[in-house]
Amino acid sequence: MTPRPRTWKELPPTITAAHRALVSAMREIRECSPRTQADIARGAHQQPTTLSNHLNAGRIPEETLLRDFYAVIEKDASGTGPLPHTLETLLALRIHAKKKHCECCAVGYPSTLSEAGQPQPASHIVANPERLRARRLRRRARRRLVPVPQEHIRVPVPPEEGDRHPGHTAELTWPETELVARYLAGGHNRDADLLLWQAGVSYPAADIVMAVGSCRAAGLHDAAEAILINVADRADKQAVLNIAAALDDAGRREDVTFMLTAAARATQ
Repeated sequence: MTPRPRTWKELPPTITAAHRALVSAMREIRECSPRTQADIARGAHQQPTTLSNHLNAGRIPEETLLRDFYAVIEKDASGTGPLPHTLETLLALRIHAKKKHCECCAVGYPSTLSEAGQPQPASHIVANPERLRARRLRRRARRRLVPVPQEHIRVPVPPEEGDRHPGHTAELTWPETELVARYLAGGHNRDADLLLWQAGVSYPAADIVMAVGSCRAAGLHDAAEAILINVADRADKQAVLNIAAALDDAGRREDVTFMLTAAARATQ
């Protein structure tokens, strides 16, 4: 039985971009079940009004409710192919949606509407030109990632140049590089953004060097810069400095400059 497409309510303009991404993913998953929403809710051990609230951006679901919701849909869709998003992606989107962002950050940055109905900054701080430039830098890295043809994903390891340390040839082997490229080529920018965000905010220094170098080698320069910008957003500034030192040791001085510039603008 093929599920009938639903007509969804328009999401509130005041929710964050991260919350919007989570709700959109949940809606896409919900479409894979032929059952009524009330039946799905009962199977997920929650009230129908609770599930409706989650699917209309009333609130961010708890992890257990999200897992139960996914398990019900996955069972309903058994035999019809994979769901449009994995459970891991959904849980990561939830964490991202709950993260508190600063005023200059594009992801999770809310907008309000003026009386004339035109979008206005949520804070007067963005009137500061330097702060605005930092926010635009993040938007470019997260939203303007350019799809790369598959034939450009694999590249030979270049000969050692300058003072690049020979031990860092492993930077060309970040396993997620091809996955990011496939997401971008298929128009799944949100999934690519999530992988790049996870790398930037959680990877240790050595893995950041590997991920950035691998993206650069594959021609995914905007993806590499997205990772660096997410590193710059870390609250642990000592970790940022450690990553900068690792990049410098690998001969990636332009990446060091880019990352530290992004970090400086974020604190202005």
